[in-house]
Formats: sequence, structure tokens, C-alpha cells
Amino acid sequence: MNTWSLSWRGLATMAGLEIRQRLRSRRWIWALAIWFVFIGAITALVMWDAYTAYVAGCNPAYSSCSLMNSTAGPVAFSVITLFVLGMSLIIAPTFTATSINNDRSQGTLATLQATRLSALEIAGGKLIAAWLSAAVFLLVALPFIAVSMILGSISVLQVIVCFAVIFLLVAIVCAIGLGWSAMFVRSAVSTVMTYLSIMVLALVSPLMLALSLPFIQHDETIRVWGLTYSEWDDVYNGGESDGVPPVDKCHWYTRTQTVTHFNEVWWILIPNPFVIVADAAPLSPKAEGDPTYAGDPLSAIRATVREMARPVPLEVDECLDVYSWSGYYTVTHNSDGTVTVTRPDGSLVEVPPSPVPPRPPASHYPVWPYGLVANLLIGAVFFVIAVRRLRIPYHKLAKDTRVA
Repeated sequence: MNTWSLSWRGLATMAGLEIRQRLRSRRWIWALAIWFVFIGAITALVMWDAYTAYVAGCNPAYSSCSLMNSTAGPVAFSVITLFVLGMSLIIAPTFTATSINNDRSQGTLATLQATRLSALEIAGGKLIAAWLSAAVFLLVALPFIAVSMILGSISVLQVIVCFAVIFLLVAIVCAIGLGWSAMFVRSAVSTVMTYLSIMVLALVSPLMLALSLPFIQHDETIRVWGLTYSEWDDVYNGGESDGVPPVDKCHWYTRTQTVTHFNEVWWILIPNPFVIVADAAPLSPKAEGDPTYAGDPLSAIRATVREMARPVPLEVDECLDVYSWSGYYTVTHNSDGTVTVTRPDGSLVEVPPSPVPPRPPASHYPVWPYGLVANLLIGAVFFVIAVRRLRIPYHKLAKDTRVA
């Protein structure tokens, strides 16, 4: 057997054999039916909650108050997308976590290895078949995504990007299961190890970030351009301002406070599948003009992680906050790092130039490319392990391993 030889015919033969074996089982149909009903029920609940929130916060006196302009669509789309990703991470391992050791225990693997199929073709065929099987579950969820698109603010590009990334992550999970299946004789052990690997990627990384907080929090002295709290009280409580923001009184002063340097540990979240999908998803129209927008889960995760990746500023401009504190003006943070101040009638306020250099926009710190590459490398390592474990002749077999 040539371990690394590869042909389209060999891959197609192996993948077709695996898919036919799966289609013979009626459990496949029942699993799809249960998945369809389950996703439908979750979608209905999410849409109803979003609609209820819309009705509760809607004032019919305003013409812009319409369901199409509400946040119901983005919220429903985000929740459904994250739910589909989570369920895919649970379902995908079932297709490969016992694929190799189960064939070995039944004595059918040796028959495949005795053919002209290479180890790469056997492993690749199994991976492709599992990947396509998992893709069927993703396709079943698409009609419910279309329902959220009807509410507006969801583009076809958002759907394509999110599901393309999920599709790649599912392939990586299948590769991880294939690798563990090749390493362990017992299918129960390989299944447990596969799910532990997914837990490390999806759940342990946020936990590690939380545990690292005591090590990245320090009391530091920062320079502030603005008003101290006592000066603020003197101006407003003393009746000196008459509601006019006293920006002319802003000055430099130092303040000691606890600073959390998330930029030192943000990389812990890089391989997290939920972070990758949220950061890769194109922003909805409601979030494009505001980098701090967190009206839906995907945008909230994206904004939070990208803000963590930015260096912590040791010089801050709080003079602009004086406009917000007055309760009369609206301060909007733009995607390019600038700030726009408007009056209630929509007219712009001429903001004095800030002595603090603007920070690079959070959009300059994308996370998903690094996360996707890291996951692809992890999947590639496990796939190579599976191929090497399938090579003939065997160099060393584990105890109680059946060959034929």
C-alpha cells in the first residue's frame, strides 16, 4: 500500500461506500426529522420573543416603528446561527469518532487495506462522507434562517459567510474525531476524547480567560483629558453651566485606576468556534456605523473580542463624555475612530479637537482568520495521524487490536 497516494476515483469509491452504509440505516431519517422539528421549535421561540420585545418597545406614533426596521431579524439570525453551530459541534463527532476503530473491531478495515486504496484515500473518503452527512443537517436549518431574513437587516452575504465558516468548522471536528478513532481501539474512549477536544475549543478558552483576570489587572496611572469628578459636581451642581457642556474647562490630570490588559490574553479565544463565526459574520446595517453596537449576539461577541485585542490606552479623552453626561446631546462612536455629537434636532455640534491621538478602529483587529487557520492546523494534525495509523504494514499494534 502506498500510504500517501491519492486519486479522485479512490476518494469517490471510499466516500460512496461510507455514504451508502449510512443511508441503509433508518436512524438517519429519524435524526433528520428530529433535527428539523427541534430547529423549528427553537426558531419559533426566538422569533416570538423577538416580536414580543419589538411590540413592547414600539411606539406607533413614529413612522419608523416597523417590524422590518427592528432588531428582531438580527437577534433571531444570531441566536439561530449560534444554536446551529453548537448543535453541529455535538452532532458532527458521531460521524467519525468511531469510524476507524469500529471498522477495525468488525474486521472490515483489513479488507479495505487489502485493496488498492491508499491510507490517504481511506481516511479522506471517510472524512468527506462524514462532512457531507453533517452538511445535510446544516441544509435542513437553512429554511429557518430564511425566516429571519424576512424580518429585514439580514443579507444573503451574512448567511453565506456564516454557514461557510460553520461548514469548515464541522470538517475540522470530523477530522479530530477521525484522528482519535485511529488512535484508540475502544470506540467509547475515542468518542470521549473527541468531545473533550471540542469542549477545550468551545468552553475551556472562555474559562481560561476568566481565570487569567487576576494576572492581567494592574493599578496604573493614566492621563485623562477632561474634568475630575469634583469639578463636574462644582460645574453642574453649582449651577454654573445652565446645561451647556463645559468643554472649555477640560484639562489634563492623572488618575490611578485598575487597568485590565485583555490584549495580553485575548489570543486564548482565537480557536473558539463561536468567536470565529461571530467575528467572520458581516455586520448588519444597524451595526456597520457603530463599532460598539451590541444589539444582537453575533455583533456583541465581535465587538467584545476585537476590543480585547486592542492595546489598552494610557491617555484617554473624557471631555467628550461631558456631552453625554449633560443628558441633552447624543454621542456616536464612528467605525473610523471619530466621534459625532448631535443635538436632539439632529444638528451637528462642532467638537473641539482632542489632544489624544485617535485609537485604531476595532475593525483593524479581526480575529477569525487566525482562529480559522489554528483550527485548520489542528484538524490537519489529526487527519495526518489517522492516515499514519492506517498505513500498511503495521509497525506496532495496541493490545487486543483486531486486524481481520
